[in-house]
Amino acid sequence: MTFEIGNYQRGYKWGKKEILELLNDINDYKSDSGLYCLQPLILKPTTHEPKKMQIDGETLEIFPKNEVIDGQQRTTTLFLLLSYLEFINVIDSSWKYEIDFSTRTRSGAFLKTKLPELFTFNIDALQDSDVTERDYSDLTRVNELWSAFITAHKEYDTVDVYHFFVVSLFVRKWCEVVLTDKADFKNKLLENVKVIWYSLDSAMNNDKVIEVFLNNNKGKIKLTSSELIKALFILDIKRKEVQELADLKISQFALEWDAIEKSLQQNSFWYFIQPNENLYKEGTRIDYLFDLHLNKHKKQDDLFAYRFYEKNYNQNTEQLSSFADEWEKIVQLHNKIVDWFKNPELYHYIGYLTNAHIKNLYEIIKELKNKNKDDSKIQLKTLIVEAFKKEAEDDNKKVYQIYKLENLHFEKHKPETQRVLLLHNVLYYINNISENKFPFELYVNMKWSIEHIIPQNPKEITDFELYKNWFEEQMKFQYEGDGVEEIEVVNALKSKTSFEELKADADLSEKINELITSFANRTHQINNLLLLDRNTNSALQNDPFELKRKKILRFDRNGQTDSGIRVFIPVETLNAFNKTFNDHISYTHWTNKDGEAYKEGIEERLKEFLPN
Repeated sequence: MTFEIGNYQRGYKWGKKEILELLNDINDYKSDSGLYCLQPLILKPTTHEPKKMQIDGETLEIFPKNEVIDGQQRTTTLFLLLSYLEFINVIDSSWKYEIDFSTRTRSGAFLKTKLPELFTFNIDALQDSDVTERDYSDLTRVNELWSAFITAHKEYDTVDVYHFFVVSLFVRKWCEVVLTDKADFKNKLLENVKVIWYSLDSAMNNDKVIEVFLNNNKGKIKLTSSELIKALFILDIKRKEVQELADLKISQFALEWDAIEKSLQQNSFWYFIQPNENLYKEGTRIDYLFDLHLNKHKKQDDLFAYRFYEKNYNQNTEQLSSFADEWEKIVQLHNKIVDWFKNPELYHYIGYLTNAHIKNLYEIIKELKNKNKDDSKIQLKTLIVEAFKKEAEDDNKKVYQIYKLENLHFEKHKPETQRVLLLHNVLYYINNISENKFPFELYVNMKWSIEHIIPQNPKEITDFELYKNWFEEQMKFQYEGDGVEEIEVVNALKSKTSFEELKADADLSEKINELITSFANRTHQINNLLLLDRNTNSALQNDPFELKRKKILRFDRNGQTDSGIRVFIPVETLNAFNKTFNDHISYTHWTNKDGEAYKEGIEERLKEFLPN
């Protein structure tokens, strides 16, 4: 047989993860488990003369030369595997086929002439753990070998050949370390592994062929771990129960599954327990419950839970009492989280710990095991207190407590500062008797971050009037701006009409630069910081306090910025701009007294969590 890879095809992309999963899958397969079927090959015959072939007892007409429309990765991978098995005399050459590339001729030439060199290349640097452990991200040693190989074969330094190299080396190492029964593996590969052979009309023109390719690959969504687990659980029910009872149990199982998935799809529920937007993006979220239940580690890949259950299904091991019991544990885990979600205090403390990245849900579940609601609340608060005991050393090696409010700093301790501001907002809802909850889903999706009340960087201010307003605000914030010397400097600056005129006054310019240098540290402290979503933050820019406040109130009233982007203003950010903590209110500037009163308000609310 000959397979041609068209010029519209992407390059060969298989790597360590894909080849080791395939090899382990075939090796673990049991011949009495039914058909082992790879995904379909979609082919266009390139000859008009089919051959009669005996396949599984049937005489079929198969075209011996085909263009691969879909299935290039599998076709190439099997070619590499068969080539190595031929090299070590497990199979003979009659099982091999040929691969040609329409445009990537270097790839075809490598497979025809250079592939055997990969089977004699020194791979002593690879370790047994490279094929026995499922850390597919570690390619350090194989990449070092690639550097050595390609130095001697610079003409083959292509992406395709790199992947041929990686897959071939892991085939070799796996066969040396894992494969104990070559004859059994050979029989499984040659007799039990099948593909669905889908042949297009040989008369189809090239444009139509490419259309088939695009339609077949457009929007492909791989099955998630939970979707595969669901199929296994249903198969297990069918295997163990008579049909009538199986149908009833499958129906009940499917209803429970869908109800749990539906609840997890509600962002208000989801982001209170799982705030990482980069995880579980494939459409199903119930995967997280299985990963929690099985204590999946970061280094383990997305299909970790599925492989665990698949192994038990195929081998019927004693690791599990039954799939039914496993499902009941998932249901109970979900019910526990729902109970936490419904309890206002537990909801807010758990949501805070996960979103502040102090503890993940698995760690929280361990901490609250066998605790009632009152004890759980105490333990959650204790976790926050312990986190807030964090210490650091200053430039003089003197130890200080980061979470003391006077030590928090936008540049030095930004994550810790954001945790304090987040807790300040979360506790507002705990102390409030209404049914409202802190919106963790908005905190995640709208990318809340720290905003300076008084802008921090005059270098970004190009408008001279805005610059003068900024300097006056800084003087009022730093010194209250009511000293004789301070008033004189502000008035002197106000008399200038441009940056050029200011620069011409050397004494005033030097004095202002000295003051600006002294501003920086206090501008970054907690009494000038609050939480805002990314879109509102961008809309405020370097506006003075009075203008910022007007915008904030308008955005809050309209639920969107002036450009129509939806926003949500945090409660304590609104309170800061409305100065609800201060008896002497002026909305024209953010003053030193305002900053101190704001800081005292944070300290009062967080007093049981902050270090003494």
